[in-house]
Amino acid sequence: MKNLCLSVLAGSMLLISCSQKPEIVDNSITIQGKLENSEFPLIMASLDEDLASDSVQSDGTFRLKFDYPESGMFLLTNGDLRFSLYLNPGDSIFITGDAKEFGQTFMASGDKAKENAYLRKKFRAINESGLDNFMETMALKKEAYFSRKDSLISIVKQNYDSLIVGKDIDPVFSKMEESYFTYQSLFMDQMYPLYHSYINKIPQDSVDFPVEDTKSKLNELPLDQKELLGVAPYKNLLDQRINNLAGEMMKADTTIKEYEKVSWMAIDSLIKNPEIKDQLKFETLKSTLEYRGPVHVEDMYSKFLAENTTPKFAEKLEKLKAKWDPISPGKTVPDFTFTDIKGDSVKLSDLKGNLVYIDIWATWCGPCIAEHPNWDKVKEEYKDKPVAFLTVSIDDTREPWEKMVKNKKMDGLQWFASNAWQSELAQFFMVNAIPRFLLLDQEGKIIDPSAERPSGNIREVLDKHLEKAV
Repeated sequence: MKNLCLSVLAGSMLLISCSQKPEIVDNSITIQGKLENSEFPLIMASLDEDLASDSVQSDGTFRLKFDYPESGMFLLTNGDLRFSLYLNPGDSIFITGDAKEFGQTFMASGDKAKENAYLRKKFRAINESGLDNFMETMALKKEAYFSRKDSLISIVKQNYDSLIVGKDIDPVFSKMEESYFTYQSLFMDQMYPLYHSYINKIPQDSVDFPVEDTKSKLNELPLDQKELLGVAPYKNLLDQRINNLAGEMMKADTTIKEYEKVSWMAIDSLIKNPEIKDQLKFETLKSTLEYRGPVHVEDMYSKFLAENTTPKFAEKLEKLKAKWDPISPGKTVPDFTFTDIKGDSVKLSDLKGNLVYIDIWATWCGPCIAEHPNWDKVKEEYKDKPVAFLTVSIDDTREPWEKMVKNKKMDGLQWFASNAWQSELAQFFMVNAIPRFLLLDQEGKIIDPSAERPSGNIREVLDKHLEKAV
């Protein structure tokens, strides 16, 4: 009878467990709102990848809904307006604001309303206090620098101190913000000798600063804080640790030339947490993939897929890689229209019969202008070859472009693309950073959607394809 009772009990438990429904996990995040005075028709949400988009209606309303399994600082973009919202899976928030004065007019209701209202105040305080004005702060001598830095951080932190008093806020968010103030101070100290020497035009090793003490603090940085990877100064310091070790490795072994490879070696040496290791490698590869495309990261891409233990990163890279398919080598480029320095209409088809080497740039872009002497040198070397050297400006307006072209007597093919980043050329080639170089063949087909810079080994590439043409 005892055994029978036990059997009945066990059977009852089995029935109970089988009848229970599995817990449903809600990973959906909903962002609704109303933007006054928005001049752009689309609003997008992203975090490492595009997550959702919606049209901004005539009355400014919009609704974004997407699934995301983790807490995150999600970036919202509406034309020139860019702002972040901290949200957890399952959250729903309603936001309002004037697109022209968003920081001053932002209001929120729903989940994480307090946290996100605080973020707007924080960014306003950073801007108004001058904490983000590195040049002014870093120009000061040591004691004045420390005093100003501490004062500015204290001003910005007042908003956080008032937020946490008697209020129930997200614990992960709280830890991230506490860390921001801790690591912002150390990050600025790390940068001080470099900035101070540059601004004051003195040798860096002559700057009066406790460099060794700062290095010691950097070396004590915790390397296993996954939730802090979204905290900018912490992530900057972690990247500095990796860069420092990578530099030491390259000095020790001069046969290593590819920075991406040695940075991964540094990550393997420093980081023990496999998920953090995967994320850091993913970010390095993603950055290069976004700028250079799949052709330039084949070896690293394969290596990452073989070693990665976090499926979501592989999925994100596959999606990003697929975006490059329409502009992969061999694909035809539409016959985009531009205007030249005289204001005349010109087309890419005007250059058919030549290799076309394109420099996408803007007058405000320092790295773009730094390439100009190299561009001029390569152009002169190939002046008798069937290569068209075309520079295309994506300045917001023609005026600064025309002024620089004329003042610097920039000759050759100088063209202007209307609508800047939203121009047909920039959109087609997914241009998200400049300078960006393109190489097309004699028929207007793509050779490389992110070609070598003129300061790189572009000559080798040009020679190769000129030989093919012959």
